Amino acid sequence: MNAEIKEIRTGVLVVGSGAAALRAILEASDAGADVLVAIKGEFRKSGATFHSLAEVGAFNVPDDAGEEGDSPDVFLQDILTAAQSMADPKLSQILASEAKSALDYLERYGVNFERSPKGGYLVYKACFSSRPRSHVIHDHFKPIVKALGGEASRRGIKVIDNLMIVDLITEGGECTGAWGLDIDGNPVVIYAASTIVTTGGASHLFATNLYPSDITGDGYAMAHRAGAQLANMEFMQAGISLIHPFVNLFGNYMWDGHPNLTDKHGKPFLADYLPVGLTPYDVIHEKQRHFPFSSSDISRYIEISVQKAINEGRGSPHGGVWLDFLDTDFKEMLAQENSSFARMWKLTHEWYLKRGVDLYKEKVQIACSAHAINGGILIDGNSQSSLPGLYAAGEVAAGPHGADRLGGNMSVTCQVFGARAGRHAGARAVAAQNTSAAHVSPRIADALGNWPKQGTSTTGDIKRAIQKAANRNLLVIRTGDGLDQMAEECTGLRKQLHEDVAVTNSVDLRAAIELDNMLDVSLMITKAAKLRTESRGSHYREDFPEKDKAQEQSIILDKNAPNGFLQRSLAHR
Repeated sequence: MNAEIKEIRTGVLVVGSGAAALRAILEASDAGADVLVAIKGEFRKSGATFHSLAEVGAFNVPDDAGEEGDSPDVFLQDILTAAQSMADPKLSQILASEAKSALDYLERYGVNFERSPKGGYLVYKACFSSRPRSHVIHDHFKPIVKALGGEASRRGIKVIDNLMIVDLITEGGECTGAWGLDIDGNPVVIYAASTIVTTGGASHLFATNLYPSDITGDGYAMAHRAGAQLANMEFMQAGISLIHPFVNLFGNYMWDGHPNLTDKHGKPFLADYLPVGLTPYDVIHEKQRHFPFSSSDISRYIEISVQKAINEGRGSPHGGVWLDFLDTDFKEMLAQENSSFARMWKLTHEWYLKRGVDLYKEKVQIACSAHAINGGILIDGNSQSSLPGLYAAGEVAAGPHGADRLGGNMSVTCQVFGARAGRHAGARAVAAQNTSAAHVSPRIADALGNWPKQGTSTTGDIKRAIQKAANRNLLVIRTGDGLDQMAEECTGLRKQLHEDVAVTNSVDLRAAIELDNMLDVSLMITKAAKLRTESRGSHYREDFPEKDKAQEQSIILDKNAPNGFLQRSLAHR
C-alpha cells in the first residue's frame, strides 16, 4: 500500500444518508456534537430512502385518522402479533409510542402527508395491520430526504461524498471509528467517539430486488466482523413487484382488484400449484392483507406459485409472469369508498401512467423481489449495539421487528431510532475526553494488499452468480439442501473473487469489497435460515412448512460465541 492515509477526527461519524441517517445527524447536532457524514454515494442523492420504489410511502401513526379506537397499545399489539415472538417488546413499545411525535417532527420540517377529500390525513390499512393507520407520502420517501437533508445542509453539517467505509475500528472492546476508501481508492481513517451505521439492507444480493445497486449489506458485514451481535437475519421481506416495463413495489391494496396472473402462453397458472381445497380467488383475496411473502397464511401460495412457474420455464420475456386488471369491475371497486383500493387507486393509476402504463388496458410483468431485511445489528433502546460506541438505525438495525413487519413501520423506525441514536451518540461524543488513536495502518494494508492483479473472471461475473444463487435458494422457497448449496456456492465464489478477479484500479477495488460484504451477508442469512428448522413469518422452509413453538427464540449471530451464534428470546435480554 503506497497511498498516504488521511486521518480525520470527529465526535459522531454517521455512515449513510437515508432517513435514519438524516434524523440521527440532526439530533446529534442538537446535542452539541461535531458530526461528520460519510456516504458511499452522494449526499441527498443516494440510498434506499432516496430511491422511489413505489408511488407512495407509508408512515404508521395510531392517531385515529382512519378508524376510531386505534392507539399506541393497539399498534403495539399489531407489531408483536406480526413479529411472532421474534421482536424485542421494549423496542416495539418505543416505536409505537413515539410514532406520532416522529410525524410531527417531519411536518415541522416540511414533509407533506396526503389529505383525504374530507380534509383529514389520507390513510390506508397496510400490511399486517388491524387498523388503517398508514399515512401517505407521495413519491415514496424522497420528501423526507429533501426536508431533513435540506436542514442538514443549512446547518453546514460536514459531509464526505463517495467515501466507501470498509471496516469499523475497534480498540479496548469499543468502536472508535471507521476507515474507508475515497473515490480514487485512497484510504481515509475517521476516529470518532460514536459511530452510527445507517447503511440500509442487503436486497441487492438478489437478482430481482427493489433497491438501488449500492444496497449491498455493508453495515451488516462490517458490524459482524467488528464483533457486534446481529439478530433475525433469516427474516427478510420479499414480495410481488413489477419488473417490466419499470420496477415498482406492488402494493397490498392492489390485490383487492383481483388481477389475472398468467404465464408466457397466457395460461392462468395459480391453480396448478395450490393444495387441494384452495382456489386462486382464496389466495388472492388473502393477499390484500400484506405485500410481503409470509408463511403465516394462504397468501404464501401467490409467491410460491410465481416462483415455481418461473423456475419451471413458464416465465414471461423479462423473467417474470404476466399480471393485468382487464377483467376488473372498476366501477364497483371504486364505489367502495372506505376500501384501501378505492382510496389509493387514483394515486397509483397516475403513477403508472407517468411511467407509460395504463392499468385499465395493459399487462405488466411481475416477479418475486427482495425488499427489506427485518433483522440486523441488535440494538438497545438508545440504538446502541452490543459493541459500545457503535449505533445502528433504520433497516440495518434489529429488534423492533420480527418474523413479519407491518408495512409502513420501517419509515417510522428510521425516525424513532434515528433520533435515539443521534441523541445518545451525540451526548456520548460531547462527554468523551478524546477520540482513539488506534494504529490501523497494518489492518488497512492487509485489506488492500490481498487482491489479485490479474484473472479471467470479473466482479460482474461474481455478482450475477451470487444473485442467481440467492434468488434460487434464499428468496422465497428455502430447503436444507438448497441452503447447503448456497453456502457451498458462496465459499466457491469467495475463492474465485480473491484468486481470479483482476483488481487493478479504485473502481475494481470498491466493487470487490462490496462483493466480499455481499458474500458475508449471504452466509449469515444462510446460516440463520439453516438453523431455523421451521416456517415462521417471512422465513419459509419447504422441508419444515409448519411453525414450531419450541423455536420461539431469536438466532443471534455473534462471532465471539461458540459456533458463532446464540439462541435466546429478545424479550429477556
